[in-house]
Order: sequence, then structure tokens, then C-alpha cells
Amino acid sequence: MQPHHNVSGAPADSLSSQDISTSEASTYYNIEANGARFPQEKVRGYAEVAYLTGRTKIVANEFPTALGIDDFLHRLEIALYAYGFNGDNAIAMVNLCRDEITVSLKVKIDQVFGSSFNTNGLGGVLTCGVTGVAAGLSHAPVSSGSGKERYVFFSFPHISIDARGEVGTISRPGRPGSSCACGALHQALIDIKSQGLSTSCKIPGVHEPLDPEFTILKQRLARRLRYDGVDDNAVANLNLVDITRVAERTIADDLDYLISHTVDPKKADYAVVTGVQIHNWGTRFDDESPNLEFVAPQSVYVVVNGEKTHLDLNAMPSLTPRQVRILAGKSEGGDARSRGADDVVCNSAGTSTLREIDPPYLYNSRDIRKRQKERVETYADLITEEGLSPDTTCPWPSWQSTLRNTKSVKEDESSRNNSAVHFDSKFSSVDELDELWTRLQSKYYGEPRPSNSDGESD
Repeated sequence: MQPHHNVSGAPADSLSSQDISTSEASTYYNIEANGARFPQEKVRGYAEVAYLTGRTKIVANEFPTALGIDDFLHRLEIALYAYGFNGDNAIAMVNLCRDEITVSLKVKIDQVFGSSFNTNGLGGVLTCGVTGVAAGLSHAPVSSGSGKERYVFFSFPHISIDARGEVGTISRPGRPGSSCACGALHQALIDIKSQGLSTSCKIPGVHEPLDPEFTILKQRLARRLRYDGVDDNAVANLNLVDITRVAERTIADDLDYLISHTVDPKKADYAVVTGVQIHNWGTRFDDESPNLEFVAPQSVYVVVNGEKTHLDLNAMPSLTPRQVRILAGKSEGGDARSRGADDVVCNSAGTSTLREIDPPYLYNSRDIRKRQKERVETYADLITEEGLSPDTTCPWPSWQSTLRNTKSVKEDESSRNNSAVHFDSKFSSVDELDELWTRLQSKYYGEPRPSNSDGESD
């Protein structure tokens, strides 16, 4: 019988008084791991590991392969380096949702591979087409020895799961209450449920002029669901995690299809990394809970000299917390003693190593907000203590009078009709187009069939 293990990795039955400092002997709490439950002093090492392991478990309940974002990139860098890919000889092609909170992953990728070419779309939907992908590939370094180019494709829809396990909720700075991630996938699911699959399955290439990306995203998801044999009754039971998985499969297939039309394996080696980006933030943006980021890799493979090899990042060991802290400090422009290294939590969390990140709100970071609040409270006290009489009125700056424009908004309305959308609407009632529309709708509202030669499922 194997001994139980505590969250730090030591056998539970090997714990003794020597393992625990007596400086805070009055503070105890219970840690349960692998069925073993025992009292433990609330010292830094055990508390951090226990807490981070608990947060990881919340995410792993929905995405079992999830890794901390730093751990994920470190494993990936090592794996790809073994097949000849690095930041000096490859360009990263990054496809994420347009949501600003996804920037944390892009920043990490850029730290490994340099400035990346982005093909972002709402919900991560690929709308750049072969021209967009080919444009990015044309920026890749060329090997002076072999003459080959190397590309690393990343594609990740995203989802939020907060510190308490609430799926889809996320707290953003400056906004009261909870927001949603991914909002585009959430709304697409609502629309597909209310409108039905058939109505949502538009003709390929057809979209709303004022809402192109979202309508393309919604129809791609609906067509994938129908192709997978899902009916309206089954759609009614889908949740945000389900539609996120559908989006990952759909977008990954679209990426493979675009690669097949833009990459020549005889002239270039490439890697493809797909999965789901997961935001595991605190329930309030500026609370004490660390904001954690995860990536759940789904498909990782390389094509070198025309040979395809699948890679399992979860089979690789994670870096130690010390290694992660050092690399984080260096990549953020500091050293091992900078804020990026020591002032945020970084520790083992079961199968991965986690490090807190500050979301990419340089103008509104959590630490800055806390310091601003402290300053406001301090200055409010000093006003009274120092007997100040501040003037709270703000005179109108004279230079602003030269910038004021009192032109009525209605005066500009006539020019709004001179747009491509207006021009397109002029042809919406042409009899010939109406007849063609009816025929196409009839064709694509039929029963699902296998993918045709153009790679598009019917």
C-alpha cells in the first residue's frame, strides 16, 4: 500500500514536529490530500501549495489538461526547441479572441518567439483567410543554411473560471459587478439556442455587414454542431464550457485547412499549438486572491521535413518555482529580485507550477489601484491635519474654446448613407439575388453531410 502524500509531495505519515516550525503553533488548519487529513501549521510553503492546488483543481474539473501559463510556455519552448524551433528562427502566428484579457498569453508568447503576427477575431474565429495567413508567413526568418522558414501557429479561444469556480464570470477594473469571458461565445450560444441550428447555419461566406465577425463565428459554431450530429434539443443543454470546446475544435480545424493552403512542407517546418486559455482570477479585480492564468493544450504537433509528430506537454516535468521566478524576472526586464520574481505568489500546484500574473491593464493594475486608494485616504486625513482649504472648482481652460465644435450630430447624418453598407443594401431586393438566395438557403439547410472537397462541412 502506497503512503498518502500531502500537497507538498512529502509522505503524510512522515510528517513530524521537525517538519513544522513552532513560531505560530496556535494557528492550525486541515489539509486533505489523497484521502489523508491531518492538522498542519499555517506556514508559507504548505499554505501556498494548498491554496494553489485548490485553485488548480477548480480549473482541472472543467479542463483536466490545464497548466499554469508560465509552466505551459516553458514546457512548450523546450519541446519545440528539440525540433528546431526557437525565437531566432521562427515567427509566431497567434490567433486569440479580441478581448484585452487575452493579451497576457500573447505577451508570454512574444517573450519566447519575439513579436508575433496576430490573426485575432471575436471568440477566436479565423476571418483573415489565406491572404492574412500568407502575409504573416512572408515575415518569417529564413534559415541561412537550409533556406527554410519556420512557423509556430497558436490558436486559443478563452473562458473565465473565477477563484470560486464560477464559469464565465470575471471582474474587470473600473466596472462594477461581473463581466463575462468569452462574451462572444456566450452570446453565440444564447442566439443558437433561441434561433435554432437551421436558422443559425447561414450560407458559407454570408454575414451581416455591420456584424461580420460575430455572425461568422455563430454560423461556424452552428454548422459544426450540426455536422457533429447535435440537434436543437441537445443544444438546449449546452453550457459555456461545452461551446468553448466546440469553438476550439472548429477553429483548430479551420486553422489546419488554412495551413494546407498556405504552407509548403517542402520549404518550411511548422508547429501547431491549440487549446483553451483560462482566466482564473479573483472574484473582484482588486481583492487579495491572486489572478492566475491557465492554458489547457488540446493539440500540439510539429511538421519537420514533411513528417508530423504529436507532442504531449503534460508528459513533461514542470520547472521548479525558483526557475519560474528567475525566468519571469528576466522576461519582465528585471532580475530575480524584481517584483516579477518575489512579490507575487509562485509555487507548486500539483501537476503544474503556478505564478500570479498582473492582468495587462498597465493603466489600471491592481497594485496601482491599491496605492491610489491608500494615497487618497492619506491625503484626506492630511487636509484636516494641516488645515488646508482646497479650491475644488475647475475653471474652463481658455485654450479649450478653440477646440469646441458645436456642430449638430444631425448635420452629419446625411453622410452616413455614403457607406459600403448603404451601397450593399441597395441590392438587397434584386429579384435575381433573391432567387439565388432562396436556392442557396435550401441547399445549406439540408441534412448534414461529410466535408466536401473544399474542406467546408455542409
